[in-house]
Amino acid sequence: FSNSPSLAQVKIGVMFSMTGVGSPVGKVQLDGIKLAIKQVNDQGGLMLEGKRVKVEPVIRDDETKPDVAARRMRELVEENIKLVVGGTFAHVSQAINVQIRDGQALFMAPNGVEEDTFRKDVKAPYYISTLGAVDGIGRMCADYVSKTYKPKHVVLFLPDYAYGRGASKGAHKVFGTKYPHIKITDIWSPVGTPDFTSYIIKIKEMKPDVLMMGHWGADAINVLKQVYELGIRKDIKVFFNSIITAFGVGIPPEALEGVTVGMWWFHDLVGLKDPETVKAVAELSEAWKKEYGEPPDPFAVYAYLGMQETLRGIELSNSLEPAKVYKALMDKPDFMSVKGPATWRIDGRPSYRYAKFILDGKPPKERKDKWDIARVVDVYMGEELCLPL
Repeated sequence: FSNSPSLAQVKIGVMFSMTGVGSPVGKVQLDGIKLAIKQVNDQGGLMLEGKRVKVEPVIRDDETKPDVAARRMRELVEENIKLVVGGTFAHVSQAINVQIRDGQALFMAPNGVEEDTFRKDVKAPYYISTLGAVDGIGRMCADYVSKTYKPKHVVLFLPDYAYGRGASKGAHKVFGTKYPHIKITDIWSPVGTPDFTSYIIKIKEMKPDVLMMGHWGADAINVLKQVYELGIRKDIKVFFNSIITAFGVGIPPEALEGVTVGMWWFHDLVGLKDPETVKAVAELSEAWKKEYGEPPDPFAVYAYLGMQETLRGIELSNSLEPAKVYKALMDKPDFMSVKGPATWRIDGRPSYRYAKFILDGKPPKERKDKWDIARVVDVYMGEELCLPL
């Protein structure tokens, strides 16, 4: 069965990086998709055209390559699968946005992309994202670091590709407009740098008040390990702007201890003064552990939310047409999530009450298990998640 008038099954395209450098993240994102679908199917399926129908994912691998992703997207559309949830790396999701500029499909991206993707003259009509823009990471973290540590000099140490460039752009916007008295120094490293020693020694010699970092995946593990080994934390506050559990567990506990990190989401929000959200997070974590034997990763949760919202759009619109599903979500934009209350904006991204969670890395002796990497110490609820419409 496929997406035809006499439906017995709804097929939703799913495309993540199953191979290539994005594969460690892509595989846990797929877990989120599968759980969201299982929960719906266990309740009898989606209500569509007056009856319950089961949901089936049609899974494709973008290989962490933009050209492959564009080709896979064309293949899905040719198979009459026009609703797709996917995206692991920024440059890949941005390539999909270009591919669907003619409105042929809806693409729900649970990963971050550059801010410009959401501009009216750039965004495809039915491109939508549960996470939003990486520039927002830079803005939120710059705002938080400035208010919390009141530094005179900040070094921004970032990876030289779309993700790092976006985070830098966002940080500079906030530093430049709200905190122009703070001196900012940019340092860039290529993706896949095996040895960060020369960069770290250079930063050490600058003696900034705060080192704001933002590497990803294996690079994040390596750079934090080397920052620890070279003793930079003795004199400089280290703030890591965004980690996820998938690679956080690969960072040696002693290298994360004393580092403050931003996280889009965390599986243990004990301490947050919002019982409803804490309960929702605990319930999802429990269901995840039952299914996969471990708690959910933030990126996996955004994929879970992306599938949930895609399915909600199908039910609201009683349709599988991209335009109708998208419009249904925009017409009823409020939804309760495991990040607290959220609302879709007309630029295709949501505003969450809890934009970013701030955590401190836990020392080895305080960890209950391998996933117990940090504790929530604060939450960012400022206005810097999304630019004004």
